[in-house]
Amino acid sequence: APTPARTATKASPKRSFDDTAEFEKANALTDPVERLAAVKKFLTSFPKSRHRAAAYETIAKLSSDIGNTQLTAGDLVAAADTFKAAALDAPKPIPGQLFTETFAKFPANLFFRGAQLEAYEIAKILEERVDKNVDQLLAITSFYLSAELGADAKRLALAAIAIAPESWVAHQSAGLAHRMEFDLEASHTAFEKASLLDPNSIPAKRGLAEAKRSLGRSDEAAAIYRTILATDAANQGARDGLILALFETDKRAEAEAMLDTALQSNADNVALLSSAAYWYASRKEGEKAAELARKAVAANPRFVWAHIALGRALMVQKKFVEADQVLMTARRYGNFPTVEYELVAARAGAGFFREAAEILEKNFTIVGDAVETTLGGRVKRKAADLIELISYERRASIFASAAADDAETASRLLRLLEFRNAMSSDSGAAAAADKFVEGTDKMKIHRQLFAAGELLKRNIAVSKALELVKNAAPLAADGLDVAEASAAVTAEELYGPRTLALADERYLLPPSVPRMTLSAILRGRIEELAGWAHLQMNELAEALVRLQRAVSLVPAGSAWWRSANWRLGTALAADGKNKEAIEAYYKGYLGGPSDSIKYAVIDSLYKRVHGNADLLVLKIGRNPIAARETPASSTTSQTEAAATASLLPTPPPLPVAAVETTSNLPIPAPSPSPAAAKPLFEPVVISVPDNRRVSESPKPCTLTLGEDTLTLKPNGSELSVIVGSEGEADLTGMTATSSSTADLEVRREAIAAIKGRALFVLKSVSTSIGEYTVKFRAACGERELRVRVN
Repeated sequence: APTPARTATKASPKRSFDDTAEFEKANALTDPVERLAAVKKFLTSFPKSRHRAAAYETIAKLSSDIGNTQLTAGDLVAAADTFKAAALDAPKPIPGQLFTETFAKFPANLFFRGAQLEAYEIAKILEERVDKNVDQLLAITSFYLSAELGADAKRLALAAIAIAPESWVAHQSAGLAHRMEFDLEASHTAFEKASLLDPNSIPAKRGLAEAKRSLGRSDEAAAIYRTILATDAANQGARDGLILALFETDKRAEAEAMLDTALQSNADNVALLSSAAYWYASRKEGEKAAELARKAVAANPRFVWAHIALGRALMVQKKFVEADQVLMTARRYGNFPTVEYELVAARAGAGFFREAAEILEKNFTIVGDAVETTLGGRVKRKAADLIELISYERRASIFASAAADDAETASRLLRLLEFRNAMSSDSGAAAAADKFVEGTDKMKIHRQLFAAGELLKRNIAVSKALELVKNAAPLAADGLDVAEASAAVTAEELYGPRTLALADERYLLPPSVPRMTLSAILRGRIEELAGWAHLQMNELAEALVRLQRAVSLVPAGSAWWRSANWRLGTALAADGKNKEAIEAYYKGYLGGPSDSIKYAVIDSLYKRVHGNADLLVLKIGRNPIAARETPASSTTSQTEAAATASLLPTPPPLPVAAVETTSNLPIPAPSPSPAAAKPLFEPVVISVPDNRRVSESPKPCTLTLGEDTLTLKPNGSELSVIVGSEGEADLTGMTATSSSTADLEVRREAIAAIKGRALFVLKSVSTSIGEYTVKFRAACGERELRVRVN
């Protein structure tokens, strides 16, 4: 039989290349970007290659080099993309040396150059890769601590403790994280555990000593510092801590001797200078505190607590305006509740109560019987009073358990916030006002007049406002004996120019006004407020008497004279004396800053009296709106100077120094590079929270009225009312509704080019007598006006 043909066997294909050759080929490329792409391609082609580990290491190192080159060139976006791609490509687990030399550096390199979000994203990616490696978890924890991300640092530190409960480093990291979250008791517990696990660890001991100082246990802290110095005599942190602990335990002679020695060896020790200055301020030794604090500020202007200590030192010396300037500079370097609280204390001490109240409202909230803030811009915390609430930031930063403030001042500031929040009812506002003005100090009259003015602006508790004014009158002499009399007396009129100046990063000093002139202004303001209260209570005869007296008391041509005349004009118009009202309005308008609303009020009344306003321009000039149509030539600083100069008459009846506008506040130096990392002794609370996108819906606003109560005569009487808002909201679409359209008509008068204020004319259209309401509604809020027809 024929032999069957042999079937040919198909040979296996020969590999055209092997992984070693391809890896070497990829690594031979000289261009880093091309080499990185080639090695990544190699891993895709040979996922199980014996060169896999070397390939991952090459990718990491190349990504690090490329990313750093991009950082040097200023291309943060490209660097972030490079680092993020490397983190996503990282193996799990990541070899220890590779992690330390490359991956661990990615987040910090981005964060401290401004790419915070990208740095955080990469840190979260690396968390997933390191899994249960304690050393690598603690390395990421260290980044979170340096970036002041306390909650994340705490989470990872506790995760590390769960894996390795005997790791003193993990407990130490937890201590730092708890401190950053202002949980000082938990911080103490963690540091105590760290020092028990490693009794020889100086960082653990020092952390425990600092924790004890923050809790007021400075005697125990001093003992720990001494044990550190016994083995490491050159340890500056322990030496500085011991000096401060000795101050805090009233061993002053030893503390001062050591302080002198320490400053001889390092005169620019900003942390020691600042903390010592704060201690002296807490003992009301303002001169010594200011001396040390000024040295601290000169040594490092960016250290916020140096400014805080200096501000406190100046407040001890009753130099509240200077303290305000210092703390405005501090705000440049750190914006957290302590800075804001210190600003409030300085401004309230100077008599700038309205400014102080606004800062309080923005940073603190009354919640039941407690007050709440966001410590460090991150951590919500409540406390029974402001001193306790603010103490957390101080104790977590410079470890000083004793406050330089006093309970009486802090309580009064809290009552100022309560007063500000109590404007929804007559009874609540009256009770809050009484609490705020309590006391026998010489600033009482200024609190009384401020509270009365606030009530009258809102037409709330008018009888209480009048009572406050009457009680203030006998205290006029005391009001001139306060430390910052010029500031306290002129505060209300300075509010606008100061707000404008501060918005332009400038500081406006109060004018230096002679005592006799201040006395006239103060007594005139008392009469004006009393007249205003009587006007709102429809007691026109008494209102006219008090307002005419106010006009006669204050310096002619001054801002107070114009204010009193304007209200006198309102009272005269309410009494049907329109021609006299126009004359008073002229005096209230001429010589002051341009005001299209006031011009419109005069224009409306002038037309009712004369039938037209053809000759009005000869009396008071052109409408300011027309002037706005020409290009502005003055700078912001010129505008604010003009506004401030208009406070006093020209020439003044007595020599009055010109208002001084300081130069621009200092500009911070460029942020330090990551290599110049700040020591942990510096505050962990000074970062400014990131800006968040706000809702497109209108922000709530508080509507304000030129007069909160108007009185009309029956059958055809007219008066104007100005509606504005505290935040200058857009009131273009505002409407007004009368409670009885058959008796009271309301119409809006157009004011060109003005969106933040509105002018309405009210007219009685029947013979009926009674009280009516007009409700003003805007997108951001609403307000009612009471109208009496009799």
